[in-house]
Amino acid sequence: RDLCAMMVCYTTIYAKKRVQQAMSSKRSQWCEFDKPTRKYIQKRDMDRCIYCGRTGALQIAHIFVSRAHGGKGDARNGVLLCVWCHNILDNPIGDAACERSANIAKHCRKYLQRKEHIDDVDTLCKELIYDKWKN
Repeated sequence: RDLCAMMVCYTTIYAKKRVQQAMSSKRSQWCEFDKPTRKYIQKRDMDRCIYCGRTGALQIAHIFVSRAHGGKGDARNGVLLCVWCHNILDNPIGDAACERSANIAKHCRKYLQRKEHIDDVDTLCKELIYDKWKN
């Protein structure tokens, strides 16, 4: 009886997940960091926030082109940041936070340029923006 209930629960969860995947837009899929890219970024950034060095509560942040602007989930556009640094980067409140956000963004851009051997940022940004007519 318990096994049957577990199977029904598992099947329901699996079905909901499949529906969510099917419903996600091409743009959303473009912006997501897929599993191999996430693993690559974690390894490249040594499982640490690249700004403050924290090791817990890490997230991958879009740097050159934000997710809100159709930024691709690409290793050249993502770095590991702790929740606190990522929040300041995306939602600075007040003058001090705005200044820190600018410093975090500048640090992340320089880091990615060095690690991913990026020479032409303008060309890269054009590649990273979702274009519904092309993608």
